[in-house]
Amino acid sequence: MDFHFLPRPTTLLHDILKSKICSGDKVIDATAGNGHDTVFLAECVGKTGNVLAFDVQEAAIISARERLAATGYSERVGFYQKSHAEMGNHAAPESVSAILFNLGYLPGEDHALTTELGETLRALEIATNLLRSGGVLSVICYPGHPAGAIEAEAVEKWAAALATRGWRIAKYGAIGTRRPAPFLLLIHKFS
Repeated sequence: MDFHFLPRPTTLLHDILKSKICSGDKVIDATAGNGHDTVFLAECVGKTGNVLAFDVQEAAIISARERLAATGYSERVGFYQKSHAEMGNHAAPESVSAILFNLGYLPGEDHALTTELGETLRALEIATNLLRSGGVLSVICYPGHPAGAIEAEAVEKWAAALATRGWRIAKYGAIGTRRPAPFLLLIHKFS
């Protein structure tokens, strides 16, 4: 029997966002990592759109830039080697249609270097102010490692509090796995 029927959180997210991001939009990749989401976003915004990509690790920025250069979309993306909590200095309030967070550590690098809970929560709050009405904030959490479990719990609690303020929140992920599975939080701004 095949139990691998669920798409990966990133695949599911990309499928959902294809219909939400339009040519000419401004979007943010809050955790550029190896650049997979950055490339996806650059495809979605088209020639007239703009992607802001953040990561504190130089290795991530280099990797993402290399991946992007191979696509021909480099002119659509601005890279910032700084915390995602600085995104508010680079985008106006209510000007962004989608903001993606893919938390945890940089694949292929030191697993001890992870996104930091305090910075993440601060960045998420800033992100809510940058989203335009109808915008989407996504967070992929990885509770399968100790720092990720703490971060995932806090982010989910933060998102639940947003729901009481009129935001629509959905959670997608596998249950009943041997290790806690990654999950996707989709947060939709209606106001």
